[in-house]
Amino acid sequence: MPRNRLGSRRPTTTAALIGLLVLVMLATGLIASCGAINPGKWKGIERTARDEKYYLVKDVFLTAGSAFTSKEIFDHNMNESINLFFTPTNEKNHYVTESVWIDPADVEYRTIRMTHDVQDESKKDMERKKGGTPRVHTISTKELYDHKPGLWKVALYIDGELARRLTFTVR
Repeated sequence: MPRNRLGSRRPTTTAALIGLLVLVMLATGLIASCGAINPGKWKGIERTARDEKYYLVKDVFLTAGSAFTSKEIFDHNMNESINLFFTPTNEKNHYVTESVWIDPADVEYRTIRMTHDVQDESKKDMERKKGGTPRVHTISTKELYDHKPGLWKVALYIDGELARRLTFTVR
C-alpha cells in the first residue's frame, strides 16, 4: 500500500471506490427491504387510441363500490356498482363531463352527463383541489348484467372531446 506524506498507509483510489460501492449497495438493500423505497405496482406504458385525448385527464380507472383500486372484471353478485373515477387536468371554471356506457353489441346503453361549475360548487361548500378534483360516474352492475353480460366499454368525454375509452367485463 502506498504511504502518504506522514508515512501512514492509505488505500488506493480503486480500493476506496470499491469499498464505497459496497457500502452504498448494502444501504440500498437495507432501505429497500424495509419498504422505505416502494414505487408501487408498475403499470407499464399505457397506450391509447389515436382519437383519445389522454392529456385531458390525469388518472382514469374503473373500480367496484368505494374501493380505490383499478378493476376490469365485475361480478353482479359481488359488486353492487361500477365507478368511473377520473381527475381532469386544467379544470376550467365551467365544464361538462359525459360517460357513455356501450354494451357488448356496441350499442350505446346509457350516458351520464354532469356539469361542473366552480360557482355552484362553492355554494355547496365544495372546494376544488389545486392538482385536479377527482370526479366519479357510477352505474349499477346488476343493471348492466340484466341488460347484457359480457365485454362492455365506457367512453369519457370532457367538453365533448374523447378523453379515454375503457373496456371491462360484467358477469
